[in-house]
Amino acid sequence: MNMGLEIKSEVGFRGALPFLSTLVLLVMMQLQYRVFFLDNLFPFLSLAAVYYWCIFKPQLMPVSVVFLLGILQDILSGGPLGMMALLLVLVRIFVVWQSSRFLEREFLFNWLGFIFITLAFGLGTWVIASIYLKQSQNFWDSFGQSMVTIAVFPVVFLTLGWVRNLLVKESR
Repeated sequence: MNMGLEIKSEVGFRGALPFLSTLVLLVMMQLQYRVFFLDNLFPFLSLAAVYYWCIFKPQLMPVSVVFLLGILQDILSGGPLGMMALLLVLVRIFVVWQSSRFLEREFLFNWLGFIFITLAFGLGTWVIASIYLKQSQNFWDSFGQSMVTIAVFPVVFLTLGWVRNLLVKESR
């Protein structure tokens, strides 16, 4: 009975909140902030959002939506088309597959899982970009971007938790 109420309440705007919040973070990544030491180190905010929503509301972040967000990010960033889509879909598959280990755990456990995923994600972006561009890219930029992403994850987690509470309040 409650499941039907939850599904019903997640249709429409509130059901689109995971997609919309990830889209906002994705667009924020593409804005050209002129911070002298962070030009190439802006965090993978879309990764943090996909990770979060795939733990707490995976039904609202299906593979098709993750793929669309990844393609959009590739187009906006001018990177290899399909790179972010592939990596984000792989993250989604892994997190949903392991969701029982992440759900209802303490924040530090989720952050530790995110650290490993982010490091693998950064390595993946470096490898794919190097292969695509046929020359080795600067590994330290990818590593630094991963470190910045790990550092800002608590803020993204709290912000998306607030958005998720909007979904929970509606179903009551």
